[in-house]
Amino acid sequence: MKKKYYILTAIFSYLALLIITIPAKPVTELISDNSPVNIQGVSGTLWNGKAYIITANNMQFKKTAWSFQPWKLFTGKLAINIDSHYLKNNISAELGSSFTGRYFVNQLSAKITAQEIAKLANIPLAQLDGIISVNIEHAQWKPGELPLASGEIKWDNASVTVAETASLGNISIILSESPQQQLQAKIINQGGDIKITGSAELLPETNYTVDIKLLPTASASNNIRQSLGFFAQKQPGGEYLLKKSGSLNQIM
Repeated sequence: MKKKYYILTAIFSYLALLIITIPAKPVTELISDNSPVNIQGVSGTLWNGKAYIITANNMQFKKTAWSFQPWKLFTGKLAINIDSHYLKNNISAELGSSFTGRYFVNQLSAKITAQEIAKLANIPLAQLDGIISVNIEHAQWKPGELPLASGEIKWDNASVTVAETASLGNISIILSESPQQQLQAKIINQGGDIKITGSAELLPETNYTVDIKLLPTASASNNIRQSLGFFAQKQPGGEYLLKKSGSLNQIM
């Protein structure tokens, strides 16, 4: 009986060793051959490995390292820690999915220039400046459903230039989950030519609502004050109200 136990233990240990030491390169080559993602300079195992360059959707990530967390399988989740670099800025996060098909991101930390965000989002006409820092504590979504998230997005030394540059100071967008389990955002800023306070929310059926007050400060020029009236409604107290709702499909 003991002999049979030792044999089974040895077999399972050997199988576990084979799984743990699966090289990453054959798997990443399969991904590169069958998807728009291109992975180069791969080393290590499938569970703990590195890739020098990962290219996807015209975005290039360098010096990416990953490590799986096998113990999370016992909680019904498949999770991997990622550390990478995009445009010389570090990006780190825990990525994964549950066995029910819900994807999640934990402790996402990233930093990028506003100019690069404008390029990625294909924002015409306006020039954006400043540094955007993303710190997401937790985000989750399921295909066909709206996402939920908690965390903060900061835009430091923010400015927008169209015909004239408007300084927006330091903008903070605080993400949270409403009691109705909907993604909501509180938007505030400090300093700049325009004081910003407001909120935004994603609603069922892929709808959204935005309610933001814009108040020109003493540093705002007449051109900046007049330009606010092109997209926001002037209020009796001197504020401009940007209130809008609709379908996400109209702006995506």
